[in-house]
Amino acid sequence: MKNPKVSIIICTYNAKKLVERCLDSIFSQSYKNFEIICVDGGSRDGTLDLLKNYKVKIIHNKKQFPEGPGMGKSQGAKKAKGEIIAFIDQDNKLINNNCLRELVFPLINDKEIFGVACKIYINKNDNITNRYLSYIGTDPFAVYRSLEGRMTLDRIKLKDEGRYYAYNINLENCLCTGGNVFLVRKNLLNKIGGFVQDVEMIYSLCKLGINKLAIPKNAYTHHLTINSFSEFLRKRWYWVVHYNTKNKYKRNYSWLPRTFNEFLIFSLFIISNLTIIPNLFDSLRKLIKTKDIAWLLHPLAMFLITLMYVSVFISHNS
Repeated sequence: MKNPKVSIIICTYNAKKLVERCLDSIFSQSYKNFEIICVDGGSRDGTLDLLKNYKVKIIHNKKQFPEGPGMGKSQGAKKAKGEIIAFIDQDNKLINNNCLRELVFPLINDKEIFGVACKIYINKNDNITNRYLSYIGTDPFAVYRSLEGRMTLDRIKLKDEGRYYAYNINLENCLCTGGNVFLVRKNLLNKIGGFVQDVEMIYSLCKLGINKLAIPKNAYTHHLTINSFSEFLRKRWYWVVHYNTKNKYKRNYSWLPRTFNEFLIFSLFIISNLTIIPNLFDSLRKLIKTKDIAWLLHPLAMFLITLMYVSVFISHNS
């Protein structure tokens, strides 16, 4: 496993400038043993012409969406030739030219590690909403089960392994991760029937007892996701509806509680979001620690996103 080949999967769609930023950051990496597979969902803004200027393989994704059965990431993973698959979302930029090397290292160092998550870089020059989402994750509602969210709110204990942290995911209240930049061993992905969705991937591996994850200390990605709070709300509404309608399929993973302990945790989470006060305390605590006013968005964002999920769930299940 010395310097294994990495297959980088990028799903692209109408984001020429972001894709260029993403690709430039990858080709500047000191780690050179990689291939790039771009799965395009039908771009009409010049993204496809841009891709032809880079050494990448292009797959045309007629289904357009990146995640779900047979969607973009699944198509890219099937064509991958590397021992390691790296999913990198088009709106991400790897920070510094050793990022990929740091991401690959835990998989070389420890055969029990199945995947590697990349930390988000906080750019103080970003707009307030993008900074907030860089802290908490693109979907604040997922914070009670997301690795990134629980790390940010200091609600998870990681094991220090030198150049990276390690964490063993429990099957109950299974944590989700896998967005932005995520590396996984291809043979393990094949073992669960390939890639469908990030949360499904994590859960399916954990069911097999494959649950050790790494988070490198010196690997960061900048996620340029949003320009304003109103745009954030519009995008979240779109994806909440999409998840409950077009992206419905038989899943192993469920956000809904299945045990009494999960029900208790989920209920307290919903109540705290709708009453605002508990999240306000978190907001003030993190504001003091980071000195970033972006945290003032936290109580409002959690309240509004929870209302979205509750209303869409009721309307589609009544």
